[in-house]
Amino acid sequence: MEWKQASTVEGGISIPLRWIYLMYYEAFNLLFRIENALRIFVYIVLKNELRDKWAGAQVTADGEQGTIASLAKRRMGQAKTFGYLGHTIDCPIMHLNSGELTRLIVSEAYWKLFKPYFFGSKEIIKSKLDEIGSIRNSLAHFRPIRADDVDVIKQNSKHVLLGIEPFLNQVLLQSDVIPTNTQDEWYKNLKTLGTDLCAFTFQQSTDEKWVSISMVYACPIIKKDTQWSEYPSYTVLTIKSSGVLTQCPEIAKDVCYLSERITYPKMLEDQDAEFKKTVSLVLSRSMLGSQHKNLKASLEKLLLTIAKETELIQQDNLARGELIHSAAVNASLRKKEEPCQWQWYYQKLHTPVEENDPPEYWGNLNFYGWEDFVAATDKYPWMPESVCVAEPPFF
Repeated sequence: MEWKQASTVEGGISIPLRWIYLMYYEAFNLLFRIENALRIFVYIVLKNELRDKWAGAQVTADGEQGTIASLAKRRMGQAKTFGYLGHTIDCPIMHLNSGELTRLIVSEAYWKLFKPYFFGSKEIIKSKLDEIGSIRNSLAHFRPIRADDVDVIKQNSKHVLLGIEPFLNQVLLQSDVIPTNTQDEWYKNLKTLGTDLCAFTFQQSTDEKWVSISMVYACPIIKKDTQWSEYPSYTVLTIKSSGVLTQCPEIAKDVCYLSERITYPKMLEDQDAEFKKTVSLVLSRSMLGSQHKNLKASLEKLLLTIAKETELIQQDNLARGELIHSAAVNASLRKKEEPCQWQWYYQKLHTPVEENDPPEYWGNLNFYGWEDFVAATDKYPWMPESVCVAEPPFF
């Protein structure tokens, strides 16, 4: 039994002739992306409507009625039998398959929530999703498919996701600055937030329905080693981003998701350096309108905790807080570049997605300003690693 492998060659990849036809790989790629796009879509809609009760939504699975949470709990328990295989993912929505997602979407209880994002009747949408599901089941059970089936997946997905993809683009990218003269009560209430350590910025989606509240933490340096001038090292304070949700559960109720971003470090005079970490809370404008007072109280509590823990570790470098901890950052001088440039190694400032994190924590996701999320994204929420090579938006 000889299992031949694919290999990288100049200009591409060489596939052994004995491997199954490329249409099977294409079908798998399509189905993987469609099913995960539907999961994200269903989660966002339910989270925005039901807040922390979203996983209590009813769904039919294996002929029985249950909640998303109860179904996921059973399947996660089964998966732990072989826990050494694959990744353990606790987010309940990740344990629903396309058939269950379809039944939830078109159910009498929830269709009214999802209907605005579909350009077709419930019966038509269900039929198109069921066709995709039929092909998925053939592939999942290793039955042969036809080349025409791949075309059916593409055509049906375009029809079904016609309104969903623009919706996802709005939720995943808030690129417009909110004007400082905005008269909304939530903005007047929240714009006063900020400390010497943490500054706040506010951005919105182009349709103005989704808002990103970004807290920029000026990561203090508590130790600098420049003994080797071309290879300085730093001990820097950073925020455990996922901890924001566990330490401030009221924030987790309101937000759709929380993500983080590290600004590329900047070398200053005398080899001082500047480090910044941004924690972004994304939620709907309607949610902000009703919950901004509670949200402000939670954010003020968060700022107080950050200030106290930062001061503690600055005074005692071996201490560690619930939210703030130290991390090592290194730099090296690249003399071959003109002018000379600093290469930074700052991965430890990030907070990776872990299996026990709240569903609202999406980690370091950089969604570009393109309109091709469903077919092209390299990263998904709740997944601890990328699924493909990132393709620049203007490639």
